[in-house]
Amino acid sequence: MITKEEYQQAISVRDQAEVTINAYGKQRIEEFGARWAKFLIGGDPFPDTDLRYSASARCHCGAGLAYPRNCGGLHQWDCSAVLKGEATEGAHEKYPFMFYEIKSEEQPSAHGATTRP
Repeated sequence: MITKEEYQQAISVRDQAEVTINAYGKQRIEEFGARWAKFLIGGDPFPDTDLRYSASARCHCGAGLAYPRNCGGLHQWDCSAVLKGEATEGAHEKYPFMFYEIKSEEQPSAHGATTRP
């Protein structure tokens, strides 16, 4: 039988964990926001290791679609050539996560498919 004290202790641990989890999430969002802002003003492009590629979807230029790791749910699939600094922004494909569902190479159902160069 669980005592009232054990229950209260579990609630306290859960509440403390939620504070830590929320602070970590906020920190990751802020770090990505700073990284993305730097990229947008012509800063460092993203290396392949920082990108998640689609399993099969490509930009009309032929490069695979990708997005930066840790970007958050309001981001989009972009042309990987733009993200890597190999092409300039322009008529390349962009697909916001909230409107398009594109299979990532990391999904088990992708069966090893990738558009990674």
